[in-house]
Amino acid sequence: MSAKGAVPAAAGTLDAAADLGDARAEALELEGLLLSRAYLYTLFHKLFGAAPDAELLDVLLGAATADVVDEYAADDESLRGLGRFLAALAAREDRAGLLDAARDEYTRLFVGPGALPAPTWESPYRSREMTLFQENTVAVRAAYRAHGLQPKRVQRVPDDHVALMCAYLARRAGEALGAFRAGEAAALSAELRGERAFVEGHMNTWLAAFAKSLRASKTAVLYPQTVEALAAFCAVDATFLAEAAYWAEGRTDGAGEQAEAAPIDPPEVAAFAEVGGALASLEAMRPFGIEDYELEALRPCADPGQGR
Repeated sequence: MSAKGAVPAAAGTLDAAADLGDARAEALELEGLLLSRAYLYTLFHKLFGAAPDAELLDVLLGAATADVVDEYAADDESLRGLGRFLAALAAREDRAGLLDAARDEYTRLFVGPGALPAPTWESPYRSREMTLFQENTVAVRAAYRAHGLQPKRVQRVPDDHVALMCAYLARRAGEALGAFRAGEAAALSAELRGERAFVEGHMNTWLAAFAKSLRASKTAVLYPQTVEALAAFCAVDATFLAEAAYWAEGRTDGAGEQAEAAPIDPPEVAAFAEVGGALASLEAMRPFGIEDYELEALRPCADPGQGR
């Protein structure tokens, strides 16, 4: 990826390139990070929503993922550690053995039938109660519905499951990237502010505790490390979203209208074709069981209790 200068931007210095007086370089940095975060949320959705298969493991350990992780790793030790961890896994010769071990670990940590070492949804970490479909679950459902979405298995799986929330943020990250590439500064700012509210309100509230619980599990093949990486990424992402929204607001006239003197100047999309292609392939992957943790367009509510 060609936006290496964007790495410190994720840590809250998005204006670094502005010191060079190069608005185009600034836009290039931002596009690189917007694309990278869409990729990462999509990857985390697939990882936590289905048992891994050979195709998904190859993507996780591939060059595109290494490049995208590197975009966010400069100022966060956990994400640097993720890069080193994935590189070590990629160097293993027994890929089939790794896949079998990762599948076993996924089942034990996320599926059962035994007791799970840690809940995989947000509510218990907020309420200290283990029941499903709590008040927080309804709040997350409302966020989905506000964007015309609902879980495919609505009322069967908790809306605040980690995989569903990653799927939601992946979709919204795609919307932010689309607004940027369309040069719509006001829409981009509003989208980034909304995403930050969700990340702060429903991801950074519990992921660190979730990761800590998984670290105490009996194995550490893949998932304790990747949940820890998701927690670190969301913390960094919240800062980035605030900085990027501020950047976009600087391209409006202060009243939410596009400022003619300071438009967004998106660089050529071709500069990110490789990662964009990898993202499209990742989005199309269907590891077994992922349908339980996917979102779809909101359907009319036949059951009056379904919309609560």
